[in-house]
Amino acid sequence: MIKFFRKIRQNLLTENKFSKYLIYAIGEIILVVIGILIALQLNNAKEISKLNETRHNYYSQILVDLDKEIENITNRISFLESNTVSFEEYNKYIETLDLEPNQIIKELLKINRVSRYSSFNTNTIQTLESTGDIKLMPEIIRNHLLDLKRSQESYSKVSNGNNGVYLNALMKPLQLGLLRLNTKKPIYKGSRINDNIEEIILTLEGALGLKYYTEINNAKALSDMLINIKELKEMINLELKNK
Repeated sequence: MIKFFRKIRQNLLTENKFSKYLIYAIGEIILVVIGILIALQLNNAKEISKLNETRHNYYSQILVDLDKEIENITNRISFLESNTVSFEEYNKYIETLDLEPNQIIKELLKINRVSRYSSFNTNTIQTLESTGDIKLMPEIIRNHLLDLKRSQESYSKVSNGNNGVYLNALMKPLQLGLLRLNTKKPIYKGSRINDNIEEIILTLEGALGLKYYTEINNAKALSDMLINIKELKEMINLELKNK
């Protein structure tokens, strides 16, 4: 093909048909430019296809992460609500008059004293941020992802901080002898644990009360987070559907 065009140019020059040669040369330049533009367009189409594939892969991974978070948060809300109910039942019980200390201790020990530290899976969002691929996401989805990450980090910081305070508060009744009262271990000779029962009750009530109010706030925060996660899932599924 190149030899063919070269031969045409040579013939035109040999025949002194400069005007025709000039027109031909301009036409050849136009063909070259068109060829370059087509190549660029094909390359751009290839890049766009590659970016769409990358975005689709991120969407798929984010949806997997969100489904796990929904299950994790739903289970955690159930755990928190169960704990708050048991504390509320205790509060109703102690309204009874003339309760003996051992009766109060027995009811206090029915309350779940276990408290869980919170954690979330933010790996995909962190990858999007560290690679800069977060820019591939539509603005509304990008903002929801970043808001979710911030709300999870804020929740973990506050929740885990309160959990640490609760565990420290729980140490006091344990140091006063709650463990021996709980396990019914024989109190050693000369022990004054029975003299500590009132303080054990008050300090344990205080620790569990702190845990109760923390768990109420945590359950509400997680419920709001769950709504946002489900909204984010709907947005992503809509994006995938429209592609």
